[in-house]
Amino acid sequence: MTSHFSAVIPLKGPNLCDILKMQARSISSIRRSELSQAAFEAVIRYGLRGTTLEKVGEIAGVSKGVVLHHFKDKSALLEAVFRRSNSVLNMSLLRLYRHAESPYERFWAIAYANFSETIYNREVCQAWVSLLAEVPHNAMCQRVQAANNARIKSNLSHELRHFLEGDRVPDVANLLGTLIDGIWVRAGLFAITPDCEKALNEFEFTTLYLVGASLDEEKHHKDAREKIKTIAKIALGPELFRPQ
Repeated sequence: MTSHFSAVIPLKGPNLCDILKMQARSISSIRRSELSQAAFEAVIRYGLRGTTLEKVGEIAGVSKGVVLHHFKDKSALLEAVFRRSNSVLNMSLLRLYRHAESPYERFWAIAYANFSETIYNREVCQAWVSLLAEVPHNAMCQRVQAANNARIKSNLSHELRHFLEGDRVPDVANLLGTLIDGIWVRAGLFAITPDCEKALNEFEFTTLYLVGASLDEEKHHKDAREKIKTIAKIALGPELFRPQ
């Protein structure tokens, strides 16, 4: 009688070294995110000129050496702040998109992602203006900001196509994107408390004028605005952009 033995071939999986490397990369990614947030809070508190690697470390609860380990200099940290701030705006939009059920509601989700009380406040606006002042001098920040502008224009264009003639969409999207930037810059330059309702009224007035909205379309816009306003109060919590 012949015995047959089946060879058991172990499946090859990650060894301990690989696991440790993956854990290290994960921890490093988390740390970079925390430091980026700390850097933005530093810009809010001290302005761009007053933001140092030491102050970023103090806010994050780490030494300057730890900050330097993840970011070689202030310029690299500045780039991370740009990416972090833009990702938060995108996160705000995604939260509102989850509850938007029509092109009108998605359109107003874009507006509220930029002008909700959580995001559109004096500290954040002033910090944003100081960051924008660095864009002409930093090629990496130029690329990040260009990508952000392109994303806003793309989002606006996607919804505008539902209630505007196609050949006018790019120009109107560009004008509305410029309006958003202008309102933010104006709020950041002057020592006044940004008025979210006023900003949204300006956005609504400009939108209705540019698209030539009929009375029915105007009602669709106003109803969508009210719904997204209610959702934004719940979905956009204080953890997004507020300084600690």
